[in-house]
Amino acid sequence: MKVKLAFIGCGGITRSHLEQGLKEFEDVQFVGWCDVNEKAAIARREQAGGRGEVYTDARRMLDEAKPDAVYIMLPPFAHGPAEQLAIERGIPFFVEKPVAKDLDTALRVAEGVERHNLITSVGYMNRYRRSVRRVRELLEGRKPVIMHGGWLGGGPAKYEGIWRWWVQKDKSGGQFLEQTTHTIDLARHLFGEVEEIYAVPVRDRLPRPDFFTIEDASMVQMSFVNGAAANLYSSCCTSVGGGISLTLWATDMKAEFTGWEHSVRIYLPGDEQITIPGEPNVFALEDRAFIDSVKAGEDRGILATYEDGLKAVAIACAADESMRTGKAVEVKV
Repeated sequence: MKVKLAFIGCGGITRSHLEQGLKEFEDVQFVGWCDVNEKAAIARREQAGGRGEVYTDARRMLDEAKPDAVYIMLPPFAHGPAEQLAIERGIPFFVEKPVAKDLDTALRVAEGVERHNLITSVGYMNRYRRSVRRVRELLEGRKPVIMHGGWLGGGPAKYEGIWRWWVQKDKSGGQFLEQTTHTIDLARHLFGEVEEIYAVPVRDRLPRPDFFTIEDASMVQMSFVNGAAANLYSSCCTSVGGGISLTLWATDMKAEFTGWEHSVRIYLPGDEQITIPGEPNVFALEDRAFIDSVKAGEDRGILATYEDGLKAVAIACAADESMRTGKAVEVKV
């Protein structure tokens, strides 16, 4: 069986999924490419060997191409309508993170997914890494204590392409929601559900254009239901010494994740150390799990569902509320 696959949104993230293995899947038939920028849709079709039709209207594509599954690869502000189109037609979907800019949109989509019992997958690719899976295994039976980590960088050099909307709060939701969402998800995945958030914004560190409305940086304190705690940070104004990292401690272990690839060094009692490098083509792992699940009509290895995406949005929205009010905020989902 070949899975007929269509795409809503044909930008850089779609390109990455294709080049990291999806275009080589022998059990996938590409049937549709939809983007408001027709040139982007044409480019992705060419990347996949000219397979499938190009569209600028998602409704028309779903009705004409009749895919078995759809990839929804959109900016935060554009989520909602595309997911509803898939839900109305009972089409399983893979959606890139974050699943929405606001909690109301994510809740509406989650309700539709549950009502139709749809197979979904969210692009939290780090869950599929050997490094993350090993740390999660080692945490079983141990008490988590604290963690810290996040995404630090200097921000965009030019406000072009995605960087034009990325720096606008009403479009991206801010760095913590749009980018550090990967670390938010890992915090939940490894330490459990989050109970309360207290967040502090940092602004006015660098000269910015008027349309730059996101925070320059933020510090987000997270309290977990099980009593553990975390501090996640984000910055787009620190051009020296940045990067992606996450360090966590349980009562008798420590794990240090470093880099986009999330290589890890694990420290255990008796001076035991384990080092696991990150995989280069991790998108292929989550794509394989999603395609296998669509073929089977049931979960065959999906590690992040729409519910996980919803909960990551809930945490980010609680942090945003805390930054606005200066108060601790309960996570409501």
